[in-house]
Amino acid sequence: MKAPLLLAALLSLGLPACETGTGSGAPRVESGHATGKVVDARGAPVAGAKILLDNSVLYASYIRGSSGEDGRYRIRVQPGAWTAHASLQREYNGKTYTLELHPDQVDSFDETGAVRNFSWKLEGRTPANHYGYYGGFIQLSTDIGFDGDLDDVELTLVPSGPLIDGSEGKTLRLRRGDHYWVDRHQVEDVPIGRYLVTAQLRDGQATRPLRIQDWHARGPFATQFQLDFRPDSAGGTRNSASIVIGH
Repeated sequence: MKAPLLLAALLSLGLPACETGTGSGAPRVESGHATGKVVDARGAPVAGAKILLDNSVLYASYIRGSSGEDGRYRIRVQPGAWTAHASLQREYNGKTYTLELHPDQVDSFDETGAVRNFSWKLEGRTPANHYGYYGGFIQLSTDIGFDGDLDDVELTLVPSGPLIDGSEGKTLRLRRGDHYWVDRHQVEDVPIGRYLVTAQLRDGQATRPLRIQDWHARGPFATQFQLDFRPDSAGGTRNSASIVIGH
């Protein structure tokens, strides 16, 4: 069927030729607009997400919007080349965190319109930057006189209550070289939550507990402490914590 006949057939059925997706509730391409929907890990709509359209040619040229109660947004697009980004602020245990949201596409678009959907992920690499991630960052250091090898240290993080999105967390047992503990002094991409932290030193088949300290709290060294991530002081998405390992 040739294009004019296909268009006529769509119109006769009452179907918009610019519709995207198969569901009747799916956002559609609208000429002159960026549209989309923001959802959490369970597919529920997320209200209040901040949408940022960034001009990929002109420096510091932005258009801003936000998602409604149904998770949807609709932003008028000016001529030019744009990329869409989204973030979310959440109150958690008395602190306000800014969280980057995951885009379904990273390609630029113009004033003809585009659909860009976003989802809230607690961990994983960001598509536009391989070094970026959605989880939290933990800086590791050792106390003066610590003569162990970090390669022999195992950290255990046990969730104390639900994670920042309300979901149930899982116990993380971290060793140097695994998914989270890639760099010697850095643990990264940990789902934002509140954790009870312990550490032990493995020497062959034997293990012994280590004393640890929350560097930010400057508390005493202990066999365990409650870890809370600190929101990025600059308002960014690098939420962090710090652990000092001792004997």
